[in-house]
Amino acid sequence: MSSDQPNQDVNPSAANQKTPRYVPPMWVWITSVVLLVIGMIGFFGSELGKGPLAAWYDSVWFLRDGAICNLFLLIGGFFAFFIPLMWITFRSSWPTGIRLLPLAVVVLMVGGFFAVFEIKAVSGYTVPRFGYRWGKEPDQRLEDIAGTAPEAVAEQDAQTELSPDPNAWPQFLGPERNNRLPGPKLATDWGAKPPQELWRMPIGAGWSGFAVQHGRIYTMEQRGENELVTCYDIEKLDDAGKPTLIWATGIEARHYTVMGYAGPRCTPLLFDGRVYASGATGVLRCLDQASGKVVWQHDLKEMYGVTPDVETANIAWGRANSPLAYELDDRKIVIIPAGGADSKNEEEMVSLVAFDAATGETVWEGGHQQISYASPCIIQVDGADQICSINEATITGHDPATGKELWSMEWPGSSHANATCSQVHSLGNNQFFVSKGYGQGARTFEVKPSGEDGFTVEALWDNSRVLNTKFTNVSILKDDIFGIDDGILEKVTIGEKRPEWRERGFGHGQVLLVGDVLLVMGEEGNLAAVDTSSDKYHEYGRLKALSSEVAATWNPLCLYGDLLLVRNAEEAACYQLATEE
Repeated sequence: MSSDQPNQDVNPSAANQKTPRYVPPMWVWITSVVLLVIGMIGFFGSELGKGPLAAWYDSVWFLRDGAICNLFLLIGGFFAFFIPLMWITFRSSWPTGIRLLPLAVVVLMVGGFFAVFEIKAVSGYTVPRFGYRWGKEPDQRLEDIAGTAPEAVAEQDAQTELSPDPNAWPQFLGPERNNRLPGPKLATDWGAKPPQELWRMPIGAGWSGFAVQHGRIYTMEQRGENELVTCYDIEKLDDAGKPTLIWATGIEARHYTVMGYAGPRCTPLLFDGRVYASGATGVLRCLDQASGKVVWQHDLKEMYGVTPDVETANIAWGRANSPLAYELDDRKIVIIPAGGADSKNEEEMVSLVAFDAATGETVWEGGHQQISYASPCIIQVDGADQICSINEATITGHDPATGKELWSMEWPGSSHANATCSQVHSLGNNQFFVSKGYGQGARTFEVKPSGEDGFTVEALWDNSRVLNTKFTNVSILKDDIFGIDDGILEKVTIGEKRPEWRERGFGHGQVLLVGDVLLVMGEEGNLAAVDTSSDKYHEYGRLKALSSEVAATWNPLCLYGDLLLVRNAEEAACYQLATEE
């Protein structure tokens, strides 16, 4: 062996051995940081509507949707944590026990949590609300009151219910079905004259509002397996300080989804001495207003051949349509969206059905569109009444006497995805306003007579950047519109590109305009009075009006004289508002 060759002692097994890996490589960290940034963009997305990024924010509509932002956060945050965890478990060089320990801890913690708790409901931003897996819902713990109707009430003179009541709130969104009242003039110094709580009571689940007439309040509520229409005395309180129950009429039905929670969604209609109420499963009832006795009843699903499974597929979150009353020359009718079995076959769809208010006989059917979660309303075109129907993907006008469709406008949506909930509002001069969530925003349009019995529809202003009203309706004062845009309260002037002001903190709540004061009920039960004339957000006062264990506050407001009625899916309360002389 030559002396000039080095002596090499080579270990083949050592040469093939890989370098131990205890820390995730750079690509793992970069991926996790990117995912975390995506999650943070979602979390802070709605803040991008302010400052120098406003233009970019306006162009990316889904960043204004709190639910989608939270989904960004959930997905980004999950994978930002999950990828390093998987690398440590399956790719690192740590001993087996150390590699498996983090994964085992996570699995045990998550599994243990969901063994005890489950998602009972979600907020308007899809934030889960948890409850004990084996626990009953709040409505299931309430007293069963179905069938309550004292004899003294049943014998009451029905003429009382037919006499005029200047303060009556007889239907969804108030006397004119437009979510506003001309008065009374509310006191705005809530520091000196705060609202006075008169009573508070537990109530069954649901998103129904109140209807009021002659001191009686009517609503719908879910108690266990019973879907109820209930009537209380607004002033006569029992020994516990709660309004006296006058009657409760129920059917065996329960609608529940995690996304929509439990109970009926309709606000009862008071008309001609009767109460008309439509449940979440599609049962429309006509009840005697004095006693709660059933006058007639229709199951809309059975009428139109809809099985429960098809109903759930077509109208995922339960029927939320409130009945509309109309007086023809020869009879009084009640109008409600109908729907149908096959959403892909328009011929099987019925947009609206009108029933004789007294007998329940079908008077007419109109339109061939799947229904939405909005309610029909009365509009005027050249001074003549039309019934306006907000359908799944269109808005249509109908002849009140025959139901004939007079005009149609596209208003895209799906009743099992980007659903339509908000109403059409009249602006005068044949012009109308409508709004919707999911990046669709606000639109004004004009309906014009054209030729003999014909009409044309023209969009005047279309702005996807404002008033994305998901679960709520707007209130309109002259050219200013007040509404909740994906959880942010806005004042928007018709025709403008951006809001005059915006205010966070209300979630997907509700608004009601009384004179020039805007009442706002936040999703968490906070009630505020807001100045409508200011060019910046100005709040007169605020109080915690409602609380809840599980569900959010999505129910519409109701004002009876100076008495404000509020409720959610667990609690109801009455406040007396101070007024100016």
